Amino acid sequence: MKKVGFIGAYDKANLIMCLAKILSMKNKKVLIIDTTAEQKLKYIVPTLEPTMTYITTWEEIDVAVGFKRIEQIYDYIGTSEEGMEYDVILMNIDSQKAIDDMRAEENDINCFVTAMDLYSIRKGIEIFKNIQHPVKLVKIIFSKQMTESENEYIDYLATEAKMEWDSEQIFFPLILDDKYIEMNDQLIYRLGLRTISSFYKDSLATLVATLFKDEIKEQEARRIIKMLEREGI
Repeated sequence: MKKVGFIGAYDKANLIMCLAKILSMKNKKVLIIDTTAEQKLKYIVPTLEPTMTYITTWEEIDVAVGFKRIEQIYDYIGTSEEGMEYDVILMNIDSQKAIDDMRAEENDINCFVTAMDLYSIRKGIEIFKNIQHPVKLVKIIFSKQMTESENEYIDYLATEAKMEWDSEQIFFPLILDDKYIEMNDQLIYRLGLRTISSFYKDSLATLVATLFKDEIKEQEARRIIKMLEREGI
């Protein structure tokens, strides 16, 4: 079982859902854990009987909402960590407490996700200031036109935080039309891979190949995305 954390103040829900859907097309059983304060997936993923804590299935992806600690999920399923039947767990994290409670420092990979607005950067970095041990992170940046100076600015602000950068970095284009598509598709409970920009799809394929390099090559990820487009997802 591979565990990947997506940490930061920027909205990561759609990114994680798209990644999970691609992985499901590789016959991987995926669980998303939304630990964020907003609990956005509670509102955009349909479920018949929402309660305080639950796991629901949508688009062949399991989504866990309302759980404060990783052990609560094991108890809910009725097994131990070793007994979990998932191939991949994706964690949406926006606080130091969630890092601790979900034991995210033990994840196979952790990513820092941010846009270039000051709130997303500083609030995201703040998460790492008081943790006990430095966390190695793949940097995922949403930007209209990524420049080296923007990258250096993030590094400068992160100087006093316990963050160690992985050599891999992924840049997503911040395109307004993609946000409109995301909002509209949420109204009809669709991921929107069919209609988002080719730039976003390219970055998504790169992300899949980076996080799962031993299992999925970038070209294969592109083929899966095209298959999902044809299916209208």
